[in-house]
Amino acid sequence: MELNNIERLLEKYEEGQTTLKEEAQLKHYFSTETVAPHLEVYRTIFAYYSTNAQLSYQRPLETTRRNPNKYRWIASAAVVTIMFSAFMTLISKDEFIQLSDEEQFAYNETLKAFDLISNQMHKGRTSFNALNMISTSFEKGQQNVVFLEEFNNFNQQTV
Repeated sequence: MELNNIERLLEKYEEGQTTLKEEAQLKHYFSTETVAPHLEVYRTIFAYYSTNAQLSYQRPLETTRRNPNKYRWIASAAVVTIMFSAFMTLISKDEFIQLSDEEQFAYNETLKAFDLISNQMHKGRTSFNALNMISTSFEKGQQNVVFLEEFNNFNQQTV
């Protein structure tokens, strides 16, 4: 009778529907020496619970208060940094930097050189696109030749 009761309690335990009193009965049953052989696997589970309840943490916990004002200063510094960064990006660099005539001439010549390089790159790209179109049409022609050869072979075989 007791074994049927333990099995029923185990089913309820696995479904998570046991009360604390029923779990105490299970712990008591599995802490005894006489456990049914087919329920032996549950012994380790309930033995863990009983030994774990005896363990305690020996070192006292330190209770220190953190200073919330410290975090307020960090947050304020972060806001100031972000605002300064946004301000600096909105203002153009030319307002702060005054270039001499030679530096301005070198800057303009560099821009012209970059523009020339860019134009040449675009010309090369259009040539490359034309070459790519030629190779694509060549591949289509090859496919047509292969198709015609297969067609010819098929006609000669059927004749």
